[in-house]
Amino acid sequence: MSGVAPIVILSNIIIDDVWLADGTHQGHSLGGAAVWAAMGASAWWTRVGIAAGVGADLATLTAGKLREFDLLTDGEQVRHAHTIQSRLAYAPDGSRIETPTFGAGHFRDMQLTPADIAPSLIPAAGTYVFRDLWPEFWQAFGNQRRNLGFTLWELQGDIAAPELWPEIRDLLPEVDIVSMNLTEGQGLLGSRDPAVQSRLLLQGGAHTVIIRMGADGALISSRSRSLRLTPPSTLVVDVTGGGNAFCGGFLAGWCIRPGDLEYAGRCAAGSAALAIAQIGLPAATDLREAPRLAARARIEDVPPVTPLKARC
Repeated sequence: MSGVAPIVILSNIIIDDVWLADGTHQGHSLGGAAVWAAMGASAWWTRVGIAAGVGADLATLTAGKLREFDLLTDGEQVRHAHTIQSRLAYAPDGSRIETPTFGAGHFRDMQLTPADIAPSLIPAAGTYVFRDLWPEFWQAFGNQRRNLGFTLWELQGDIAAPELWPEIRDLLPEVDIVSMNLTEGQGLLGSRDPAVQSRLLLQGGAHTVIIRMGADGALISSRSRSLRLTPPSTLVVDVTGGGNAFCGGFLAGWCIRPGDLEYAGRCAAGSAALAIAQIGLPAATDLREAPRLAARARIEDVPPVTPLKARC
């Protein structure tokens, strides 16, 4: 399958120290948006690679777990002795605070832009981005855009603020799909209503919008259609990485059937269900269950989210 263009996951590989809202300490585990999104995409797509800065200690820290998913390693760039490690503290509403163990400087030095993607990974079939408004990143994104394929931007939670809406709005037309959770949408746009959030994002120039609502599923909208997705009824053990896996699965589904909201939504639901069924990553062999889980998701058409005529 070497002739298949890869899906590139452009984010961080992180060793997470997870603390749940009830005070439960789960200890250290392999994580980061890149890992979860890559898992979600690889349930559907044969060639997935992570583009991330890593430490020389990655193999030791992960004990080979990352390699079980047969991800392409071309994009992993050793930039430091230590891989990123972070303390993740969850709040009851599902939000979380992430604190880098080795400090902000180390975290910053590990960040890649689209200009750093290994030549062997482009042109890509699709690219997943978990990113804030770092200007250097988005400048490189524009320069590399023709090589990135379909693009999905999962909004980084710390930029979900009304004063940043103009900058976010300017970037929306540049990506194919934008995804955020309900709390982030409220912080950014001032409404808790997923339909209002979707309308404002489409009005701002987005092409396809995903508003993730945790156990309540997701609202997926284009300018002509809106779908309400209800996830399959499955075991929920740990929601860490569920949103990232959802986005990775959605992007893979979109690459398989471009423009098919329902198919991509089902792929997303299957990937997310795999992510949250245990503490840490699922076994690589469990990915074969994704189609079965996807088929059990419920998707129904709802009135289209029609964008307003004028931008606000």
